[in-house]
Amino acid sequence: MGGWLRRILTICLLLAASILLAAVPARAEDGADFRLDLDAGGHTARIADLAFTPGGDEIVSASDDKTIRIWDWQSGVTLRTIRGYMGPGPDGKVYAVAVSPDGRTVAAGGYFGAGIGDKPPYGDVRLFDFSTGRMAAVLKGPQYEIYDLAFSPDGQRLAAGGADGMVYLWRRDDAAASGWAEDRTLDADSWHLDKLAFAAGGTRLAASTTDNGIRLWNLEDGEEIALADEAEPLRDTPVMALAVSQDGAQFATGSADGTVQVWRAADGTLARAMPKQDFFIGSLTFAARGTRLVASCGYRCADRNRSVVWNVENGEQVLTYAGHDGTVFASTANADGSLVATAGGTRHSIQIWDPATGELKAALQGKGQPVTAVGIDAAGSTVAWGNANPCPDKVACPAELGTLTAALALPNADRFFDSPMPVERQEGFLRAQTTVGQWSLTAKPGGKEGLENAVLEIGNGSKPTRPIENTPQNGYAHAAFTLIRDGLGLITGGTDGTLLEYRTETARVSGEFTGHTGEIHAMAAAEKAGLLATGSADQTLRLWNLKTRKLIVSMFFAGSEWIAWTPQGYYYSSPDGDRLIGWQVNQGRDREGRYIRCDQLKRYLWSPEIVRRAIILRSADDAIKELRPGVDRELQKLLERKPPEFQARLAADQSGVRDGFVAVEITGAGEGGADIADFSILSNSRNVGAFTARSADGGATTVVEVPVEDGENTIRITGTNEFGYLTERSVTALARKKEKAANKGKLYLAVIGVDKYPFLTDACGGRPCDLRYPVDDATGFLKVVMEKSAPLFSSMESLVLVNKDATIDSAALAGSGEVLEPDSDTIDDQLADFLDKPGENDTTIVFVAGHGINIDDDYYFIPTDGRKQDAERWKRSSLVDWSDIQKSVERAKGMRFMLLDTCHAANAFNPRLEKDAQDARIVVFSATAANNTAAELPELSHGVFTYSVLEGLRGKARTSDSGVTLFGLADYISKEVVRLTQSQQKPFYYVGGVENIVLAEP
Repeated sequence: MGGWLRRILTICLLLAASILLAAVPARAEDGADFRLDLDAGGHTARIADLAFTPGGDEIVSASDDKTIRIWDWQSGVTLRTIRGYMGPGPDGKVYAVAVSPDGRTVAAGGYFGAGIGDKPPYGDVRLFDFSTGRMAAVLKGPQYEIYDLAFSPDGQRLAAGGADGMVYLWRRDDAAASGWAEDRTLDADSWHLDKLAFAAGGTRLAASTTDNGIRLWNLEDGEEIALADEAEPLRDTPVMALAVSQDGAQFATGSADGTVQVWRAADGTLARAMPKQDFFIGSLTFAARGTRLVASCGYRCADRNRSVVWNVENGEQVLTYAGHDGTVFASTANADGSLVATAGGTRHSIQIWDPATGELKAALQGKGQPVTAVGIDAAGSTVAWGNANPCPDKVACPAELGTLTAALALPNADRFFDSPMPVERQEGFLRAQTTVGQWSLTAKPGGKEGLENAVLEIGNGSKPTRPIENTPQNGYAHAAFTLIRDGLGLITGGTDGTLLEYRTETARVSGEFTGHTGEIHAMAAAEKAGLLATGSADQTLRLWNLKTRKLIVSMFFAGSEWIAWTPQGYYYSSPDGDRLIGWQVNQGRDREGRYIRCDQLKRYLWSPEIVRRAIILRSADDAIKELRPGVDRELQKLLERKPPEFQARLAADQSGVRDGFVAVEITGAGEGGADIADFSILSNSRNVGAFTARSADGGATTVVEVPVEDGENTIRITGTNEFGYLTERSVTALARKKEKAANKGKLYLAVIGVDKYPFLTDACGGRPCDLRYPVDDATGFLKVVMEKSAPLFSSMESLVLVNKDATIDSAALAGSGEVLEPDSDTIDDQLADFLDKPGENDTTIVFVAGHGINIDDDYYFIPTDGRKQDAERWKRSSLVDWSDIQKSVERAKGMRFMLLDTCHAANAFNPRLEKDAQDARIVVFSATAANNTAAELPELSHGVFTYSVLEGLRGKARTSDSGVTLFGLADYISKEVVRLTQSQQKPFYYVGGVENIVLAEP
């Protein structure tokens, strides 16, 4: 009986959850022990436990995704993510948390050990410092996983219970190394103790089990208190929920059969039986100072996901809360019960609500959603997906196809990545096939647990076939499936992320696709293209090689942000997409884990071309061999190093700070090998450059003075260490300049225009590469800026690099100084020197027009002396490396702008531009986005993009009396380029994080 009940528990939990997004684990003996972890601002798997802090301002949550989150629930922000050791499989799952009454300690229990069931111990209790997330101690003793924890009301005792049916008690002892000493062990006569709680002022301890009812102990003598006869039937049903009233006088229990009862904590007698429910009781919580009881649905809820609120005195239902779209397994209340928090649903959301009115106060969740629908076209050129539940009124519907809402055109030899687009028609995408010729697939109820889709029945006309019954060893249930190879093969996905291929005739396994860690919701095969696309509760869409069964690329989408990455960690993303995933680095079982975000390693891992080639070649391994030959264990070597984990905050003492500046304190930089002198500081997107720094607190803290503007200032500090890690911290300051008006600053303008390519007479499709308008574009831009923008500044200085033998408007160059030839050496040297001149109050604009080209993973601007080695290969030394231009612009102090009309050739889009500019907070206007070509129209005498810029600055983009603003210009250029090219050219611009400044006079 006990084993069957334990399996019931496991099934229920897994059907409600997805687990850690883990990939590429490394053995500790080989170096860094790490795995990929999705962090989109919330939990990605079942939330198993919740706890308010004593003051009620924060909520602590524990999850099967192996993390603990501390939330400021009123702002909706995760203050801290606590990570212990994470191993493969269940190793590291956190099932329970408790916060000490003084708010200083977070206790965590779960499955903390290697092995699955046969290699204990894995029941250690981890104690973390609330304020830092550091692991303070590990309490040994329990051999098997811990399912619940509780501190006594006075904080002097800690109780833990779990898979061996024992309650372990520790008491505070300052003489002990951990601060805790073993107290006693209580036997619940069970194989699975699920919940426990202190009651009656800490003199009682109540516990519920899944295989032998409930228990109550008198902690003054350690004796068990006999319960009333009404407790006897609970020995035959799992009791999964338990809660204690705010005054500790009563406790409530909830069972898998819907039974809910309230008991007196003093003597164990039954106080009241609440109305029996038709759902599995997932959690219980007392509210409103113990006068209300909240019971939440934990399984087989279908579309009736709800929490029921009763009056404890009379059992009358007073409210139904239906905010979640799925099951709820965790709930809690603040100290007086005026607020209730419940956790669950498909997005693993924590919702805080008023138990008197049902009013939602806050919802805490990440940016991601489960991928519930997947499609792919026959050519394997486009994947599509959707996130809505295809059958909200059912427990399971593996054969029902969800709606596709978004699509991504996959890159190929002639096309780069593009942004996801809405799906206008469902037709044209291959979906899961449940019938092919005489073959068919049907999900049926079965198995020991009676799950609705535990059995996959294979139909072959009138011929009998073997069904496939899923068990804990092969996926628990059939959550999604499809026929392949004209019905001779099939692929089925389980509720735990298992993805297996079978032969239909024999029902024997052919192979496994390893990578997903949450329930497989959808799949589609493009067999001629050799691809399989799958979607999962782990919030990822994955692309597989159908023949080798190897993972090619994983994708995560969250609104406008997205990221695609190979199993080895190389990635391409939207500007902020690489902040959504990272690498958990284990530092030993008795230490907290480190977390390295992908963007901290972008210098090494940001590689759109590797991701692109992986899709084209149908192999990530082959792409890396092609583009990074000889590179071995790069990621592992990087993760063995530590990033600079400094902290930044506004100094409490601002006395003595210069007018127009604020003091910011930086601590901890030295621990990660970072030199504060090398830090980059942006204040409202202005590069501060050199800054005043002084030591404080004996050298542990460095104080820097940062210039600020009137009003709110966002100060962004970026530190780099010797290993190439980037770490960013931000603070916000409200400031007012008291003395003089802000310095208008100086304008620095560099224009580069190349339309003559004497060494490229047949390199552009067999034709010369000469262009018609880049020099006119550059000089025309110079003229308009001098007329319309320069008067806004104290003065203007320019650098002009254009072909001298071109026909140049002499009026445009009046007062601009010497005109230099735009060859590679001159561009490199002159631009770098010129951009070293601006100060923190100045503004820099760089305008570039000409050809650009991608070579492998790098992007280059082609100067007038650019040339090729042969028909296929460019002479790189003759080109201008885009990273050199980027670094020069990043180094410039003050506000930075780039305008680029460089993508004249197909597939010459600069993928690094968008990412690097966003990270450095550089305003960018670019002629084209991915997969389109910059147009030149003779009737405009300019490239279409530059023509639109010039017209906008001359006044057509004016949206206010003060003149042409940044946002107004961006909107005008975007619409005008699309209009003039009849949607054939779409410009790209980035203006995020920058105020809407005036760029041109009225």
